[in-house]
Amino acid sequence: MGVSWRMRPLERSLERIRVIQRALSRKRFLSGNWLKAKRKPAKEHEYLKDFRRDLFFKLGFLLAQEYDLLVLEDLNVQGLIQRGETKKRRWMRLYDSSSPS
Repeated sequence: MGVSWRMRPLERSLERIRVIQRALSRKRFLSGNWLKAKRKPAKEHEYLKDFRRDLFFKLGFLLAQEYDLLVLEDLNVQGLIQRGETKKRRWMRLYDSSSPS
């Protein structure tokens, strides 16, 4: 069917971004080499964006072929958590509300 679920390209791309960003941080700001090095992370981020987009399209296509009806719910997680509580209490409330009763 042409669907590949290997995550190795994703992991490799994330590692490359880390290495390239580290190399960029060692360059003198606004020098010629800095300007050249600045383009590399942008290209890698674009590759990563395209890879993820392609993966989601393939997943959506596979699910659409397999099932008659798909239902997606967009939850406002921040709205579920009340303000004014401590951070730990907030996360415990979120965890408790998501677990089946």
